[in-house]
Parts: sequence; C-alpha cells; structure tokens
Amino acid sequence: CDPEDHYFLLTESPLTPPETREYTGEIMFETFNVPGLYIAVQPVLALAAGYTTTKCEMTGVVVDVGDGATHIVPVADGYVIGNSISSIPLTGKDVTQFIQQLMKERGEHIPPEESFDVARRAKEMYCYTCSDIVKEFNKHDREPSKYIKRLTGIKPKTGAPYTCDIGYERFLGPEDILPPRDLQQ
Repeated sequence: CDPEDHYFLLTESPLTPPETREYTGEIMFETFNVPGLYIAVQPVLALAAGYTTTKCEMTGVVVDVGDGATHIVPVADGYVIGNSISSIPLTGKDVTQFIQQLMKERGEHIPPEESFDVARRAKEMYCYTCSDIVKEFNKHDREPSKYIKRLTGIKPKTGAPYTCDIGYERFLGPEDILPPRDLQQ
C-alpha cells in the first residue's frame, strides 16, 4: 500500500523521550508523506481495548510486561501520569531463563542450542499463575499424566526428533523472583 493514502497509528513505550517521538513524526511526514499520524502510549491503548461502552473513562493502572522491560503505568482519563511510572527489573526474558533453569535442573534432555527456545515455547503455551502453590503441587503429584504437557522438536545438528515434558514449570515459571543482586540496587 502507498503510505500517502493512509493515516497511521504508532505505539511507543511509556518512557520514550519526546525527542524520539518528534523524530518519528518527522520521518513519517517527510519521508513517507503520511497525511496523518497519532503516536499512542501502549498502556493507554491497552485500557482502551478493554472498554466496550461508548462512554469510556480510561482510568486505571496497566502492568506492561515485555521481553526486556516491565513498567507499571498509571493512566487517568486517557493520559499517562509520567512521573508515577515505575519500572521493575523482572521481564519476560527472566521468566524464560528461570523455566530453562528449572528444566535443566530436572534433567530434561534438550539440545543446549534449543533450550532457550523450548523454555520460551513452554512459557507461552503452558504457563499459568495459581493462587495456592501447594495445591498445584498436590494436583500434579496425584495425576501427573493429566497435568504434564509435552513439547517436541527437532535437533538442529542431526535432524533427530526429541521430546521434553513440561511439569511443575507450568506454574513455577511465573513465580520467578528477583535475584538478590537486583534487590540490592
């Protein structure tokens, strides 16, 4: 499609500096000749997506967890309260690495070059949070065949198939805690 025929909606991170926004607008207007541009902060759009009535008051707190950053963003009447944004040094990548570590400690036979990708797939497909971790352990111990999931893959070097089980990682992964070094900062 021709960018000159379309209006554009772009999203940005909550802590993007204004200079970056201005530079993005400059590129869109001067290079692509777009007729219109709106740059929205992701948490505001997340709140807007949750409203179904025509009279929406977009006020709330959005927890924006990404692969490399986590932000807690307060929004009042559709506007981000910039000086109240908090960042947490726990990201999606940290959860994936924690699941990878749990699977390695349990002795799953996953090719080393595939272990991060397998942990990421396990996180995205099977992980969940629970309100009582002891009950989850008991459920898994009583009927493991009902709760254990299986991932399959192909070894990159040999082309041979492999399988691995996803057990306690399903609910332990989201329980990841900050390493002590991060708490001291």
